[in-house]
Amino acid sequence: MASAFTVFFDGSLWMGVLEVTDDSGAVRAARHVFGAEPSDAELWEFIATCANSLFDRAFAAPAVEASERRPRAAARNPKRLARQAAREQRRLPASTASQRALALAREKRASERIVRRRADKDVRARIRREARIAKRKAKHRGR
Repeated sequence: MASAFTVFFDGSLWMGVLEVTDDSGAVRAARHVFGAEPSDAELWEFIATCANSLFDRAFAAPAVEASERRPRAAARNPKRLARQAAREQRRLPASTASQRALALAREKRASERIVRRRADKDVRARIRREARIAKRKAKHRGR
């Protein structure tokens, strides 16, 4: 299972996208909005304190099949890792698979919110109706 955390500027805010790719090639993603440009120290602090919750959100998100499969990096040579990191920084900010995963999670939350609001609205309407009926019965009690 491979994961990558990418920090990029989307035009108005600095964001971080965590992409988790499992062995079958499915991609799950979670996003964190930083706001102002995070310094290296702030990024390390974020990783130390909030990485677990970001991974939890990524694993809770629906999986999307990745269109392209990136080969796993088998080499541990530090110079090669530095070149790969520089290459990743020049690459586009977030993969389309992670964008699809984020959009799917957003749509899922929206549909759940619609269902929950409808249920709350029905409960409030039932309570108002019962109050009207009780008030009507109280008016006719003495007759």
